[in-house]
Amino acid sequence: MSCQELDIPPKNILTNEDIYNEGGIKAYMAGMYNHIPMEDFNVTSDSRYGGFYYWGNYKWGQVSTGETVCRNNRGIYIPHAGYWKQGYQVIRNANVLIESLPDYIGSLNGAEEWIAEARFIRAYTYFYMVKCFGGVAIIDKVQELGATESDLWVARSSHKDCYDFILADLDYAIENMSATSEKGRANKYVAAALKSRVALFAGSYARYGSTYEHSVDGVMLCGIPAENANGYFEQAWDAATMVEEGGFALYQGNSDLEENFAEVFTKADVSSESVFIRQYDYVNYVHEFDVLYSPPRMTTTYGDRYNVTLDWVELFDGLPIDPTTGKLNPVDNAGNYFTYDGPGGLYKNAEPRLRGSILVPGKTYKGVELDIRRGIIDETIDPSTLIQKFVPDDYSSTAKYTENAWFAANVEITGDNIYSQTPLEISTGAKLNITGLDGPRTSKHNTLTGFHGRKWLDMSMSVAETKLHVSTASWIDIRYAEVLLNRAEAALELSQNGVASHEGADMQNDAFEVINQIRSRGGATLLTSASELSTAAAYTRGTGPGGFVLAPNRGLQLVRVERYKELAFEHKLYWDLRRWFTFDTQIYNYRRRMVSPFLFAKGASLSSAGNPIGQYIYDIRICEQASDNLNFETKYYYEMIPTGEIKTNPLLEQNDQY
Repeated sequence: MSCQELDIPPKNILTNEDIYNEGGIKAYMAGMYNHIPMEDFNVTSDSRYGGFYYWGNYKWGQVSTGETVCRNNRGIYIPHAGYWKQGYQVIRNANVLIESLPDYIGSLNGAEEWIAEARFIRAYTYFYMVKCFGGVAIIDKVQELGATESDLWVARSSHKDCYDFILADLDYAIENMSATSEKGRANKYVAAALKSRVALFAGSYARYGSTYEHSVDGVMLCGIPAENANGYFEQAWDAATMVEEGGFALYQGNSDLEENFAEVFTKADVSSESVFIRQYDYVNYVHEFDVLYSPPRMTTTYGDRYNVTLDWVELFDGLPIDPTTGKLNPVDNAGNYFTYDGPGGLYKNAEPRLRGSILVPGKTYKGVELDIRRGIIDETIDPSTLIQKFVPDDYSSTAKYTENAWFAANVEITGDNIYSQTPLEISTGAKLNITGLDGPRTSKHNTLTGFHGRKWLDMSMSVAETKLHVSTASWIDIRYAEVLLNRAEAALELSQNGVASHEGADMQNDAFEVINQIRSRGGATLLTSASELSTAAAYTRGTGPGGFVLAPNRGLQLVRVERYKELAFEHKLYWDLRRWFTFDTQIYNYRRRMVSPFLFAKGASLSSAGNPIGQYIYDIRICEQASDNLNFETKYYYEMIPTGEIKTNPLLEQNDQY
């Protein structure tokens, strides 16, 4: 009970002896990897979590870009607020190692490489912050805790200086890291892959960001001078070509191209394509992607939030696309519907990469045959009957189906609960569910678009196993396909802007060859010649194939469409639209569109799974229940620096429009 002096170190303070040994430094580094701002399965817009580490990850950027929609988030994604302090905590921890480890060179095995790895982590974290805010405060040394408040204030550096700082860290990492590493940790080729991404962003900001430049006292906080664009694109190309030396390659482990593309994500741990991944395990760190995003019949709870839009689907080859509009064309020249056999007939000839990215109606997953149908056409109507399109597909009409007189008289739809609906009994005695058990649904659960996504879903999990807090499939943060696309884009940007040849390679032809590598693996139609990557006028929405994805010219549009197809649902396209500065024009008065399949009752029967099969027509239109008119606000090209940070550090300048 009496006071006495205890010479015992506090248990919550780490000493140099704790950290600067092989086990200690590895644990310290693992902690930093766990806290880098990786947009993985657990990213969120919820500011309570700083944008990360939240199980309910349905608030993702894909709902803003024309990739997906879900019933919980039918509007536009607001950038996750508040990520500032968390980033500087990671940066401080990296700075501790960068400053201290040189004293241990010679006594701590691998000290030089640990320094390089810490600089990779610092670069990764700064890059995320610079993507959000433009120029930020560069702190490259450990600030003393006992310093006066004003000594801790640091002003924002220019946007360009921040990118150059990040690239210098990555160059150091490339030079000083080994060629291989454990899964989930960086090595020289991971650093090169990240550099290809970083330099591509810097080049894009220099080329396209002049409208939103913001300078204070001669420091360009947002924007990079245009004359620097080619230099950054050259760095992006150089870094991308270096990654090939690391033995990475597009995954081609399955001769079935549809299944092959799906396996890129389900076999991330062993794939030749995985450059940088985050692994999960049941004890320490799990995610909820399977339980949140599977169709409800394929999960024990939740589900149905993975509603892929028609606008994205229309980018793929092999569909009946009208070349004059770039839109799916389910009707003939007189406006009468085509008929298709089977629930997945529309997608029979579609690019395998599409079929590997969505769940195809009529196919079986996890023992469940996917059943998507909006309604049933009366048995008195023969499938050979010419039927005029029910509602316009004009990007604006939100007419109800029942407002069409022919539809009201001849088509059955239901507002019943999808799982307890009253079937339609036809003359053969077959009882047909009117609405598909997997949608599309006009209220509550199941797809709002006529599509369920597949990418990332673990189909090896049974329905009973698909529950909360159990998913452990790895997230691929960087894969080789992205590196190739970075290379192609950088090459074409150079080719079109005065650099026809770089490092002995013809830039336009290099872009052509790389794009065809991606297309070949996905089963897409190959480009016929490099001349297709031209400076001819690009299509706009509704005027030609790929017109949904805006670009300065047709060649760059083809490259950007390829990114849209390949990298969808990977948290990449949201940032692409921001760095291209096309977000506010592409997502302007934009309404998501859907496919509504209708089954002819005449001639219909039941599959072995009990689902109706027969002949179908497909109507395309604005989503019935996700018809929100979306606009991207230009202020989000650069986000708001948290007001609390500006109060703490008066040297910080706020971004425009806030």
